[in-house]
Amino acid sequence: MSNLYEKIMELCKSQGVSGARMCADLGLSRGVLTELKSGRTKTLSVPTMQKIAQYFSVPLEQLLSNEPEELTPVEEIQNELFKKRKLLFDLSGKATEEDLDMFIKILNKIIGENE
Repeated sequence: MSNLYEKIMELCKSQGVSGARMCADLGLSRGVLTELKSGRTKTLSVPTMQKIAQYFSVPLEQLLSNEPEELTPVEEIQNELFKKRKLLFDLSGKATEEDLDMFIKILNKIIGENE
């Protein structure tokens, strides 16, 4: 298993996205990850790695580095917020228009009370 595969999967995990979802979102074949995982491929093309880095909002160097990345407390908070926002977005796809209208009213009330 390649170090690059582990880094990509750790980014997926930290942001609550499956490898398959990331590939679909980026228009990549799932085989890309399979090849990395099996070790048949050791690296990816620069354009592919740039897409992945942009997808996760990390510097390309983080994917290229051989050292494991430690997240700062701020990055950990940002990751948690990303996961929560993504969950809200995913759930909104299952909601009716009425559900969304009600949620928006509730959220506006909550946010308005905190200002």
